[in-house]
Amino acid sequence: MLSTILYLLWALITVRADQKLQPDEVNTVTPPEETFPWSQPRLPTSIKPEHYFLSVHPDVGSDSFTGQVRILITVVNDTSFIILNSKDLVIQEATLLGLSVPSLIYQEARPVQSQMLHRANVAQEKLVKQPMALRVLESEATEQLALLMDTPLVAGHKYQLSLSYSGKFSDSNSGIYKASYRTPADAAPRTIVATHFEPSAARKAFPCFDEPSMKAVFSLVVVRRSEHISLSNMPKLHTEAIEDGLEQDYYQTSVRMSSYLVAFVICDYAVNSAETKRGVKVSVFAANHLINQTHYALQSAVEIMDIYEQLFQIAYPLPKLDLVAVPDVEAVGTESWGLVTFREASLLYQEQRESRRSRLRVSLLTAHELAHQWFGNLVTMHCWRDVWLKEGFASYLEHIAVRHLKPDWCVVS
Repeated sequence: MLSTILYLLWALITVRADQKLQPDEVNTVTPPEETFPWSQPRLPTSIKPEHYFLSVHPDVGSDSFTGQVRILITVVNDTSFIILNSKDLVIQEATLLGLSVPSLIYQEARPVQSQMLHRANVAQEKLVKQPMALRVLESEATEQLALLMDTPLVAGHKYQLSLSYSGKFSDSNSGIYKASYRTPADAAPRTIVATHFEPSAARKAFPCFDEPSMKAVFSLVVVRRSEHISLSNMPKLHTEAIEDGLEQDYYQTSVRMSSYLVAFVICDYAVNSAETKRGVKVSVFAANHLINQTHYALQSAVEIMDIYEQLFQIAYPLPKLDLVAVPDVEAVGTESWGLVTFREASLLYQEQRESRRSRLRVSLLTAHELAHQWFGNLVTMHCWRDVWLKEGFASYLEHIAVRHLKPDWCVVS
């Protein structure tokens, strides 16, 4: 009964991934090249993203990263420009490729020999024409790119938008950032790379339609050095060695989700794993000398997942869930789907040395971020002005979960 009431209320004030966007209220006309053609902070809805093929190479030894993204888009209304989000990125190239028919169905990306990504299955239909170079304008005030073309895009048709770009690691824990830690046996600091895209920082990692309602599926490739591992939202498909001691990890295509939920981590961590009753693999990653402090968080996460699945009567839709302890971060926790990052002190717990209050802290925070795997990730607010909805639900549900987890603690909502 509780789950039914919660989801009925949530459905009244949110949108699901498959909800159709409304047409723009403004006419899309070909603008002069020197004028940015869009004046609103929200993106137009003339373009709908369907599938991102993203390859990113964060250079751990420097302060920069490079990337390529191909976005399969559907044109909702005729338009002569594409508006999407970008912040602090340098666009090297932008092209557009038309597809032969609007009914083309794409399948999961497969590994290719080049560092870039995608091979779509076009058994009956084929890509046509040559890629069209796009003129690029940028609005720093609205964190948007305008991609201009000479030939208008036709409603109902599909296109492939390709962009090559570079950027700098974030100075804050927003976008792609670096963190460091030391081990007792090694005086030199070790560096990891992590992401935090909420509320609107995916645009600092790759050009995208960075609004919660513009959901799509994502196929990710992460390039890293061979001594590291990478993690992302979905399980890894396979690894391919490339030049200069680098390897690239190919990940399964994600469920349909908002851009702010995309996540990856590059690290040299150890792992502690278990399974839920339904067989979902739950793993906690931490520095090797801290891995013995992850047992309580792992046990709590597994039990909380079982509690939520029983409470909501909706199965967690991903095959795995990773929790990662990140040093020196501002946010105590993030909710990225399938890959949740935590401040080290918010996830680790030392048996026999810390109090029940410390266990309560770990339990509540874990329950909060896992509640978002349903409230926020599966069902999402339409835009960022309604972020209080998902946070309010998660704050309420964390206490319900911990009451089930530890009834003798007498936790109240």
